[in-house]
Amino acid sequence: LGVMTMKDHHLDNIELGLGDAEECAANRRPKMFWPNFILTTVLLVLLVIGLMPIQILFMLAFAIAVMLNYPTLEEQKARISSHAGNVLAVTALIFAAGIFTGILSGTGMVDAMAKSLLAVIPPSFGPFLAVFTALVSLPFTFFMSNDAFYFGILPVIAQTAAGYGITAEEIARASIVGQPFHLLSPLVPSVYLLVGLAKVDIGDHQRFAIKWGILVSLVLMAGGLLTGAFPLFHT
Repeated sequence: LGVMTMKDHHLDNIELGLGDAEECAANRRPKMFWPNFILTTVLLVLLVIGLMPIQILFMLAFAIAVMLNYPTLEEQKARISSHAGNVLAVTALIFAAGIFTGILSGTGMVDAMAKSLLAVIPPSFGPFLAVFTALVSLPFTFFMSNDAFYFGILPVIAQTAAGYGITAEEIARASIVGQPFHLLSPLVPSVYLLVGLAKVDIGDHQRFAIKWGILVSLVLMAGGLLTGAFPLFHT
């Protein structure tokens, strides 16, 4: 048996977090661990209880946390300013996605899209509607919100599939196949936050990850077929 010695000199300069080390060290508050832990625990309990609306609870918890950890107004302004870009981008996207979803649902466009989609399916393809649902969940959940797809299009597909003996549960299982691919959608606010923190362009991120998202979705579909979560076709 031989002995292998691994050198670790290449790990000397690794730092956790973003920004320079001095800024990170200046903003750490290790002595505030227990106050922050208690505040977080209380927030989680209140969220479970539902004492107040979620947004109000988070606003109150944030106000308390920023005063505890950064007592002076200058420190509070600096911390808020350092994260303002990500917050504004995500907030604007949430409003835009909400408006987009509202227009699709309120004008009846979602119902029309669902009916148009089913109209092009030949009757002979009916027994394969579960697999069809799994496949169309990739582009549909990418170009529209989950609400629009799952509350607008999916019920129409499930109702049609019922005529071929495919249950609503099987259609529902097939519909989640596209979720790994959906997380690359420009309509997902968390994507903008994460690429901002990683300092990566969202276009570069999508070009790199899109093939992996499709691959994971196809593997998920294969797993669903192998385990019988939804059928390849219904006789």
